Amino acid sequence: MRRYHYSDPAIDTILGSAWSRFSRLVEQAQPKARAFYEQRLGQRYDIESAIHHIINSVAQEGDAAVERFNHLFDDIRIPLRDLRRNGDDCAAAYERCDATLRQALDTAGKRIRSYQERLIPQGFGEDLSQPLGVRWLPLDRIAAYVPGGAGGTLPLCSSVLMNLIPAQVAGVPQRVLFTPARADGTINDAVLAAAHVAGVSEVYGVGGVQAIAAAAHGTATIAAVDKIVGPGNLFVTLAKRAVYGRVDLDMLAGPSEVLVISDGSVPAAWAAADLLSQAEHDAVAIPALICLDNDNADAILAELERQLAALPQDRREVAERSVQDMGWCVVCDDRDQAIDIANRMAAEHLELLVADAAAWFPRIRHAGAVFIGPWSPEPIGDYVAGPSHTLPTGGTARMWSGIGTDTFLRRSSIINFSEDDFRACAAEGATLAAAEGLHAHHQSIAIRLG
Repeated sequence: MRRYHYSDPAIDTILGSAWSRFSRLVEQAQPKARAFYEQRLGQRYDIESAIHHIINSVAQEGDAAVERFNHLFDDIRIPLRDLRRNGDDCAAAYERCDATLRQALDTAGKRIRSYQERLIPQGFGEDLSQPLGVRWLPLDRIAAYVPGGAGGTLPLCSSVLMNLIPAQVAGVPQRVLFTPARADGTINDAVLAAAHVAGVSEVYGVGGVQAIAAAAHGTATIAAVDKIVGPGNLFVTLAKRAVYGRVDLDMLAGPSEVLVISDGSVPAAWAAADLLSQAEHDAVAIPALICLDNDNADAILAELERQLAALPQDRREVAERSVQDMGWCVVCDDRDQAIDIANRMAAEHLELLVADAAAWFPRIRHAGAVFIGPWSPEPIGDYVAGPSHTLPTGGTARMWSGIGTDTFLRRSSIINFSEDDFRACAAEGATLAAAEGLHAHHQSIAIRLG
């Protein structure tokens, strides 16, 4: 893990802007991607050209293109219609899961639902009793993309709950799950069980860019949606960006990240464990640490190495790359410096492992979620705390929020004027229309004034 002092100018590079961070990831991925696309598609596409090729193919050819890319990229040779699972399939998968997992899914589901119900925005004037009002309405049809790792090795059942229960609470009638199937067309039971808990009855075992394309454009088997949410790798994120405008999006998510701020009041082992919980996600995940003195930094980094060595091999290999290539530690002289770095990073997850969190928290302006104190580790938020774990990354917490009930609602204004309401402001409206040179606007108001 790279180590800096607050005064080091290199900090500007590791933070950078959200756009520059994302662009660096794309450029780093280009060489391998070109070789991959040459092998699978017969042409040395760059990433964005390949994504546009896939999306355009799905838009034009529908099911046939999705099936072709499933074969080329995921070795799935199964008709698209047979990759669909319904509510009965999800219920059966739930029953096949052991009782402990079912209880965990149910508990997480209840906590997520309870939290999301508190986020429902309130309208007013909907009974037409007021001159002005607002109405919140759910979208008609949404899709959540949930990655599954290579060959379905990482069944992210929690992401099913975190993305689809808020849509259920919002009242979206049609909620669709896309998640990569295994080569034999099966989908992990835990993922389907989570879909059951989230009240989802339409699941497609399709992943990657072709899933995003099918959700946005629709095919004979898959009806198009109004909005796509959920995390994914770089290619899925770029595919979401490419279809924006045809559909709405939640955000453009990048690699996961955690920023731990430690003043030494919480055991070093706990801070190190929290850093590794993100490092094991992805080789380009960012485990970041801010300490207020060198001794604390030394203790946490030593503990990080010890715990890293104890991870299972598959997770250790990923976490080692993350820590070595993407991880960093900044030693700050005081609280002001630490808060400055935190707000500049705008981390997806920010942990305040400090003795006086109440003095720190009001000054934190930019973070996807804030985990306060020793008993609020980031992984508890990943699974059962209640708020959605689908959060803005790469500095975009400066402008985006995580998934919530309001993600799936749209707002319509209500103007319900009586004659008195109209006459109270019509002259000013007519004046503004005339100032803008819009005669027909002016006439629409003036004709009512007589």
